[in-house]
Amino acid sequence: MSLMPTRTRILLAATVIAVSGCPTHKNRDAAPERCTAFGQSCLFAPGKLGTCVIREGCTGPDCLVCQSQH
Repeated sequence: MSLMPTRTRILLAATVIAVSGCPTHKNRDAAPERCTAFGQSCLFAPGKLGTCVIREGCTGPDCLVCQSQH
């Protein structure tokens, strides 16, 4: 029974990782949802939660924005 040399195993593992790449996430490239109500939970950035608030001094139709909770 012959075993693969360590160098060959490392090269094989590196090739498999390089070819397969990182797993993809569906929501990473998706556009963030627009705020529709004050106090609604929203996604401020990937992995960061936010809350919908009214922009200060705004008088237009798009015054709700997602503000980070952190």
